[in-house]
Amino acid sequence: MADRDIQDSITFIAGLTVGTLIGATTALLLAPQSGRRTRRELARKAERLGDDAGERLRDARAEASRMADRTRSESRRLARDARRKVDETSERLSEAVERGRDRLRS
Repeated sequence: MADRDIQDSITFIAGLTVGTLIGATTALLLAPQSGRRTRRELARKAERLGDDAGERLRDARAEASRMADRTRSESRRLARDARRKVDETSERLSEAVERGRDRLRS
């Protein structure tokens, strides 16, 4: 489930990034200004977009790390609970077998 959420987030960020690039490039290329000014504007927007993408990627990685930590913690808790239940059941079964043997001996 967590892997699916991470994949969805990464896909969304990638789509947002590509869409923003296409839109910004199209708007700048169609704007009535000089080529030098357009190139400067493209460079500035590309730099900002790269910074934003890097920040979002760091955020996604941090969230993925938090999710992985929670998953590991929950897995350990479930394993402990399962071991405890197995031990309890084994103990009850041993007691039942012993009681059965005692009854047979009597």
